[in-house]
Amino acid sequence: MQKTKLGVSIGLVGAALCFLGCISFVPATLLAGYVLIFEENEWLKKTAVKMMIVTISFGLALVGVGLIQDIFRLLDTSFGFLFPFRIGVPFRLDEILRYLISFLQDFVLIVMGFKALSLGTVKSGFMNKLLEKHM
Repeated sequence: MQKTKLGVSIGLVGAALCFLGCISFVPATLLAGYVLIFEENEWLKKTAVKMMIVTISFGLALVGVGLIQDIFRLLDTSFGFLFPFRIGVPFRLDEILRYLISFLQDFVLIVMGFKALSLGTVKSGFMNKLLEKHM
């Protein structure tokens, strides 16, 4: 079993990257930075980049949902005098989308973490194209 410079197996560090992505972005980013700067194993570096791709992609999706909510707030404050009721996102779709996006992000990262324990990977055309282009 290959080990990192810290003496921990690369599979465990790869799993820690993914599981930390579920818990908090900052420690996951710090560990990914350590892996990218100091570790030499290519699989581990790709796992760090994949974890960052997943967290950033889902983060951007959450920003998009926030923009939908902001548009409705803008309509409500700008044109609220025309309507006797408040203009809001119908059926609280923004909240449903936020929960769904967060659930999908955690699900993908947990699957990636368990696959990383056995030095496996989740194959995705989107992530693989980004990896091939930038790594």
